[in-house]
Amino acid sequence: MLLYLQARYYIQLNHFLTKMGRWGMRLFEGDQDLDMASEIDMALGDSDDMDLKLSLMIHQTDPAIVDKRRTVLDSGIGDQLFRIFRAKENGHEGKYRVILLGALMMHAGAKIRDDDFQHLRDLVPQIHSRDGLAPGLGDNPAQSSFAALLASSLMLGDHGFRNPGRAQFLAALDNYKAGVPRSYSEPSCYQCGKIAADIGMALDQCSRCKRVWYCNRDCQKAHWKDHKPSCIAPEQVFMLNV
Repeated sequence: MLLYLQARYYIQLNHFLTKMGRWGMRLFEGDQDLDMASEIDMALGDSDDMDLKLSLMIHQTDPAIVDKRRTVLDSGIGDQLFRIFRAKENGHEGKYRVILLGALMMHAGAKIRDDDFQHLRDLVPQIHSRDGLAPGLGDNPAQSSFAALLASSLMLGDHGFRNPGRAQFLAALDNYKAGVPRSYSEPSCYQCGKIAADIGMALDQCSRCKRVWYCNRDCQKAHWKDHKPSCIAPEQVFMLNV
């Protein structure tokens, strides 16, 4: 459980934060996304030799791993995965699972059929997205910290996009090129989702919290309403294991 200490302090009990469900608002920064990626890994069978190991790419810095996954996907496996998961998309979280399959395909730089690619675009507005805070938490100064994001995951569950992850996915679609892997771990603009490769220069960190990035001042201003509740300086956050 979480106990709040005044306005900006919280305490960690029983290793809660390791089970919190979400540690960021972008793609693959929550247990839901990682669990679904693991499901996609085993879509062709439950045995170890059928494990596609696509989830290994998520936090991978070795380009050889990504290249191997792209070769597998481009052999026809990628098209097969789209057929499997599009057939199930009307089930629980099925549409978001297709979104994450698309994200993994783009992460590998794998080829995506035109029909599947357009379907990914069509799915985005059908997926619920929110700023990361439960209704009311963003307006409550007593919970104006990263802890509010954690509390939100507990109160409402963790379904669909958070706005920075949605922007990240749309930017990946806009800049997709077969054969060119798309990174989700490097800094991305929390408003428009672009990365350094899209704009030709490094993104700027929020000067206060040091946790989010923007490609320009316009994006930073546009995102301020969403970001303000959780924007606190690192030295003002206190976390204690008990």
